[in-house]
Amino acid sequence: MGVDPIQQQMQNTVQGTQDTAASMADKVQDSSSEATKYSGCLIATASFGSELAPQVQMLREIRDNVLLQTISGTMFMTAFNQFYYTFSPTVADWERQNTIFKEIVKSLITPLVTTPLILNFFEIDSEIEMIGYGVGVILLNIGIYFVFPTFVVMRLKSYITSKQNRMKIETFSDSV
Repeated sequence: MGVDPIQQQMQNTVQGTQDTAASMADKVQDSSSEATKYSGCLIATASFGSELAPQVQMLREIRDNVLLQTISGTMFMTAFNQFYYTFSPTVADWERQNTIFKEIVKSLITPLVTTPLILNFFEIDSEIEMIGYGVGVILLNIGIYFVFPTFVVMRLKSYITSKQNRMKIETFSDSV
């Protein structure tokens, strides 16, 4: 008895997924080779002073033990590496040349470096879990770097405006 069309389609889909995973693994390997050329996590290494710094090691462990264990994590790392290595060698060089810049970058990337630690607290057994937790970490970083500062600026602006209005009212009251 032959394989029905639905089973054949499922087998083709599974094979295609396996081929895609293998292709993505090859791309990550290529990205890893590119990263090795630049000696790894360039900005974090320059900020924290060594490839052996705990923060840099933690990033590598999460990459290797969490992200690269799934197709979606592998795809994310491939895209991230293509973007990251367009600017990271330059930023790392600037950090090495200017200690003030290095400390500013260090303080700015510390939340970004530590938020992936969240992934260590979850048992990620499927692609959908990786995508869900990954999106959660990305949203957390958006909140830290964009939403919270915007909220603080808006509150400060509101506070300054209300203080100025009170001063105008007091000045007007005094003149009347």
